[in-house]
Amino acid sequence: MKKVAIIGQYGKSQDYLTGQAVKTTTCADWMIQKYGENNVMIVNSFGWKKHPVRLLKEVVHAMAQCKNIMVFPATNGIEVFPSLLVALNKIYHRKLFLVVIGGWLGDFCERKRRLRHAVASFDNVLAETDALASQLRQLGIVASTLPNFRSFKQALPKDQANHHVCTYSRVTKTKGIDDALAIVKKANALLGKDIFFLDVYGKIDRAYEEEFIDMCKKEKDIMHYGGAILEDAKLTVLQKQFAILFPTFYEGECFPGTALDAFETKTPIIANDWKYIREIIRDGENGLVYPFRDTTVASSKLVALYQDPMLYQKIQEGCSQSCQAYDTARLLEETCKNMA
Repeated sequence: MKKVAIIGQYGKSQDYLTGQAVKTTTCADWMIQKYGENNVMIVNSFGWKKHPVRLLKEVVHAMAQCKNIMVFPATNGIEVFPSLLVALNKIYHRKLFLVVIGGWLGDFCERKRRLRHAVASFDNVLAETDALASQLRQLGIVASTLPNFRSFKQALPKDQANHHVCTYSRVTKTKGIDDALAIVKKANALLGKDIFFLDVYGKIDRAYEEEFIDMCKKEKDIMHYGGAILEDAKLTVLQKQFAILFPTFYEGECFPGTALDAFETKTPIIANDWKYIREIIRDGENGLVYPFRDTTVASSKLVALYQDPMLYQKIQEGCSQSCQAYDTARLLEETCKNMA
């Protein structure tokens, strides 16, 4: 019998740039490295709504063949996968682990009784932050904290003479792209000239596409869209950035992969004080945090990074320490101790 089945979006192409896909793929690759390819089964849920019968067959096969089941559902699968696995588990009696993507599960479970009942039947629900794990436990769900993780690579020395800053996320209204532009413009105004230039990376949301393209045309002197970056090219691109802006106010935010990208490339992140961000970014230590959507304060923090090399170096040192804290092997070894 195999050790574990991983159910989630698995892949490394342009279709797999979401936080769900990156986290699922990182976990699966590490499990294969630890237990061997013959002991890990991957059920790729990408586009599952187009072929539900095929997916059902694969899930049943995984339940029959694996001692442990780890599922990585996003919002469009959360009302299907937990209930399905719990129902099948009445036959197979496996250990079930739900790995939470984002910060929305607690609110969903508060509103949806059937979902709460299904999630509470899992052996462990692995939330990205302590606050979310606590919220789930208050609902009668067995939950612990498994922060977002990454198999970090060695960063190259950074050229601080380059003052490009970037956003690296889905390109949507609620990811704060408008705010990022405002931060750059205000920082340049404080310095009296155009020092900073905004690069936007990520897949554009269709609902925001027209507005975003118009913005890029209007602000072409200080703003550029660099497209969606594959995981393999990410380090090279982000290494060239002076800072990463993270002005998100997306409702489902929890432990953003962008923070891990900042830690990995030793690129200071300037983040909006939203949701759980202060569990991850310690202001002045491994990044900078500004009051909710206060682009004026954010711009002053960007200028401070520019004018204070000691602050920049201190945050880079904090990034190195954070890489140790969120290393894949360190965190998943603990999770594996609870497996059958």
